Amino acid sequence: MKQTFVAHALIALATSCLAACGGSDSAETGDEEHLDEGPKLAFDEYRVLFTNPVCKKYAYGPDQNVTSEGGEKLLAKPENVFCSHFDSAVSGNRPESPQFQLLEWIKDPATTEIFFTYLSYSNSAVTKELCKAISERDVKVTFIIDSSSDRAKADELLACKSKTAENAPRFEMRGHEGGIGFAHNKIFIVNPNADKMRIAFSSGNMSSGVVLHHENWHFITLPSKTFFAQEHICVMNAELDHHASKSEYRASLNECRAAIPFKEESDIKAFFAPADGSRASTTLMNAVKTATSIDVAAHRFSYTTLVKALGARLSGSKKPKMRIVTDDDTWWAGHGHVTGDNQSFEYWNIKGLTDQGAEVKWMETNHGEHLLHHNKYLILNQSKSGGPSAVFGGAGNLTGTAFNENWENFYYITIPEVVEQFRKQYDHVWNDLGTDTNDLPSEDILPPLQ
Repeated sequence: MKQTFVAHALIALATSCLAACGGSDSAETGDEEHLDEGPKLAFDEYRVLFTNPVCKKYAYGPDQNVTSEGGEKLLAKPENVFCSHFDSAVSGNRPESPQFQLLEWIKDPATTEIFFTYLSYSNSAVTKELCKAISERDVKVTFIIDSSSDRAKADELLACKSKTAENAPRFEMRGHEGGIGFAHNKIFIVNPNADKMRIAFSSGNMSSGVVLHHENWHFITLPSKTFFAQEHICVMNAELDHHASKSEYRASLNECRAAIPFKEESDIKAFFAPADGSRASTTLMNAVKTATSIDVAAHRFSYTTLVKALGARLSGSKKPKMRIVTDDDTWWAGHGHVTGDNQSFEYWNIKGLTDQGAEVKWMETNHGEHLLHHNKYLILNQSKSGGPSAVFGGAGNLTGTAFNENWENFYYITIPEVVEQFRKQYDHVWNDLGTDTNDLPSEDILPPLQ
């Protein structure tokens, strides 16, 4: 089987079977999580796409006198970081855009069934293409969003007429019942009942996050007769039919996964919180303990277990190089001005680590339109004795709520090509997009949008 790994529209042929909110911090790390040897992930294609929006440079107005923390006059917000809705079309229409890839999957004549689940759903381009698929090709669409989210686009999609009654769109709202927090999973599945499946998982919602937020998206085409494919079917069924409580959701997942007749892959591990929150935390903390360098990309940063583990490494005898990239909303929250989702204590969590030697850069996104640096992942580079280097990420924020209460899909990935693409992306963000603390504006002044 030929397997293809793609990132940023650059194609590399694999040489082998390559492979929401802050809250409580009660996840236990438990006993050491062993990543059992097993098969590598079997796939036909694996694409890693980063939104990397293409945005104009928004200059400050002539009457806006903006200086940096270091006292230098600032002329504009960073290009391709600070974006607005005016940049949506040019960013979304690129072949390397996650939105472009989603539309290609929907338009594919081989697509007969689609399931997706996100916290929020407001993407017009995806809705338009899904409606065409429903009305013109009778594609069956089933989807879930969080019960607190706006349902305008959901209702628009529900109004699309299928050719047959059995393929009429099905829509459910979930979360906020039986101890479950947000329905925060981010999964898109094509042809879940076919021999070949397509699975996309991401940091982003089905919103402007597909285009203008800073996000990471994974697109995998693979045989359905794999553990990885089947466990996503387990999640789909649990969300649809076993959603009344944490215990019901956990029992459904565990029973379903136990019946999968294929061995779990060794180079990509999925964790579905809250059922797997403790195992996800254990896996991440064990990797933090042995990593030779750690790169953190964060939207929210309040998971005390992780903050303490990172701090312990910086205070130890073998201090790793540690970098953190986060939204400038975190900076402003720590300086008495809440501009987005972040709270002041998240700034102080980062400040505590930088005081110990970590480095930080800030993404100056447009909080006037609630645009975000919405990545949530860690790159854990290991020595040979520490095991393979890895990326830990997915839908969940770095918060206690994500590990303990919400529906989340986390992944621990050691596929070398995936790890390398995240390294390259992180370096791009660090070198080309992020702002040093000394270069941040001393006042929160947004430039005019035009």
